[in-house]
Amino acid sequence: MSSASDPMETPSPPLQRGKACLSCRRRKMRCDGARPTCTQCLRGDRAIDCEYTDGNRRPRTLALEEDVARLQARVQELENPDTTTPSLTLHDPYMHNSQSTTSANLLPTYGSGATASNYSSGLGFDQVPRVPQEVNPARIQHAIDTISPYTHDLGVFLNLPRLRAHPANIAPALRDALALMSLHLAQTSGGSQQSESASLSCALHSLTDAFSAANPRLGPQYYVQILQAQVLLAYYFHRVYQTPAAQCHANGAIALAVGLGLHMRSGDAPAPGLFNFVANCHPRLPRPSDAVEEQERVGAWWTIYSLVKFLEMIHPGPPVVATAVRITVPWPGSNVCGIHTYFWILIQSVFQDQSGVEHPGDTVALFLSTPNFNPQLGTAFGLQARASALLGEAHSLTAAHSRDPQISQTPDFRNRLNSLDHLLQNFFAGLPHPATIPVSPGAGNLHSLRQLLLTINLVALAQITLHRPFMSSHATSHKRCVDSAVRAVQSLNVLCEFAIANPMCMASLGAVFFVLHDELVHIRQRSRGHPSYNPGSPFSPGLATGQGSNQGEAEIVRALRKLVSVFRTMPEQYPLHGKFTSALTATLIHTEALFSIGVRQV
Repeated sequence: MSSASDPMETPSPPLQRGKACLSCRRRKMRCDGARPTCTQCLRGDRAIDCEYTDGNRRPRTLALEEDVARLQARVQELENPDTTTPSLTLHDPYMHNSQSTTSANLLPTYGSGATASNYSSGLGFDQVPRVPQEVNPARIQHAIDTISPYTHDLGVFLNLPRLRAHPANIAPALRDALALMSLHLAQTSGGSQQSESASLSCALHSLTDAFSAANPRLGPQYYVQILQAQVLLAYYFHRVYQTPAAQCHANGAIALAVGLGLHMRSGDAPAPGLFNFVANCHPRLPRPSDAVEEQERVGAWWTIYSLVKFLEMIHPGPPVVATAVRITVPWPGSNVCGIHTYFWILIQSVFQDQSGVEHPGDTVALFLSTPNFNPQLGTAFGLQARASALLGEAHSLTAAHSRDPQISQTPDFRNRLNSLDHLLQNFFAGLPHPATIPVSPGAGNLHSLRQLLLTINLVALAQITLHRPFMSSHATSHKRCVDSAVRAVQSLNVLCEFAIANPMCMASLGAVFFVLHDELVHIRQRSRGHPSYNPGSPFSPGLATGQGSNQGEAEIVRALRKLVSVFRTMPEQYPLHGKFTSALTATLIHTEALFSIGVRQV
C-alpha cells in the first residue's frame, strides 16, 4: 500500500499560463514547473532542453533558433537576389512626407536615408536601411556630365572620359558618391529640389561595404575608385558645412592614400618597418599602366593633401600628414613644364637645405627650402598644391607659437618664420593675375582660372595665418595680413557670372572678410589716436620697418562691398548653417551700423 504522502503520486496544482518549460510546451505535456528541471524532463532525460521563458533571461534555444532563421533568410537572399525581398525592411517614422520622388534621370529609388545634419549629430547611417535598385548606365552618364564642369572644385582626380566609357567598371561606392554629388549640384544650381538623404545614406553604406568587400581579385583601380568616393564625400560634407564629417572622410582618405603608397614616387619601395608582416597584407598599387593612370595617382595624392591641410586650419589639432611621412611623389604637372619625371627624380634624389638638413627625395621639404621658386613655371594644379604646402607650414609655425609663445625668441623659430615669409612674398608676387587668363563660357581654361583663384586664396590665408598672431604688435605683420586680404578680394573681379564651387575658396573668403572688417575698425580707431607697435617681433629687423597698412578706408570699403556681393549668392549655392551664418550676419549688421557702407543682412 503506497503512502498518501508520496510526492510522486500527489497531483501538482495547475500552472499559470506561460509558466511551463519550453520543452513541455513543444510536446504538449503537463509541466509541474519545477526548477531548475521539471519532472517530465527528468523522466525523459531531457534536462538540457528544460528552459523557461519567464523572467529577464532570454532562452538560449530561442535565441539560437532566431539566429538560424535569420542566417537562412540571408543565404536565400544572396543565392537569389532577383527573386527574394530583403529579410529586414524598416522605415523611419519621422520621415512621413519628407521624401520626394527621385528623378528617373538622376538616381534610383532608395528607402529613407540619413541627412547630413543627423550624420554629423551622431546618428549612424546604419540606422537607416537602404534598398538599392539596379543602376542604369544612363544615370551614371548623367552624373558624370553634371560633375565634369567642376572636377577641380570637387576633388575629382580620376579621368572622367575613362569612367564614362566603361560605366559598368565603376565601383558601387564611387557610383553612389557621383550620384550624391550630382544631385547636390542640381539642387544648389536651382534644379529640382529633391531630398539628398537617400543618396547620402546609400553612399555611406556603399563606402563601408567597399572596405569589407576588398579581396585580392580586385584590381588596383578598385582601391583608387574607393579613394575617389571618400574624397567626394569629404567635399560634399565640406560644402554643406558639416566640417567634422568632412575632416573624418579626409583623414580616412589620406590614411588610405598612404597605405596605397600614393605619397611615393612610382616604383619606390616602402621603408622597412617593424610591422611589415601586417603591412604586407594591405593592398599595394603596382606601377601605373600608362601616363593617364600615373596622372590620376599624382592628382589623387595632392588633391587629398590640399584638402587635409585646409581642414587642419578649421579644426586645429596634430597634423594628419606627419613629418615622418616622406613625400616623394612629384608635383602635379611636373613633366608638363619640360621637366621629365626622370630628371625630376635626379633633382630630388638628395637635397640639403641652408640649415644642413638633408631631405632625400622629400618634395615638400625641397620646395619649402627653395626661396626663389618661380610660379610662372608651374601648372594651375601644381601651384595649388604648393600653396597648400605653404598653408600647412604656416599653420605648423603658428600652432607651435600658440603652444609656447616663448618659442618666438629662439633662433630656429625666427629663421624658419623669416624663410617662410620670404617664400610667401616671392610666391605671391610671381602668381599671374586672374585677369590675364581669357575666360569664355565652355572654355577649358575656366578650370585653370578657378584653380588660380583658389591658389591666391590659399596663399593669402597662409600669409594671414603666419602674421595674425603678431598683427597687433608688429607693423609689417599688420601690413601683410591686410594686403593679402585685399588681393584675395581683387582676384574676384574676374568672376562675372562664374560661381565659386570650391568650398575651400568660399571658407577662406570668410576669413578674409573678418580681417578686412577688423582693419576698418582699426582705421577708424587710428584716426583718433595712433597705435604704437611693439618693436620686439620674431621677424628680422629688415622686415620691421613697415608703417602699418597702406590700404586706405575707401579701398577696404570697396573690398568689403565686393565680398558682401559674393556672400549674397552663397545661400543659393551653399546651405549656410550654425555659427558661420550667425557670425557673418552679426558682423555685416555691425559694419553697416558703424560705417554705413551699404551692406545688407545675408
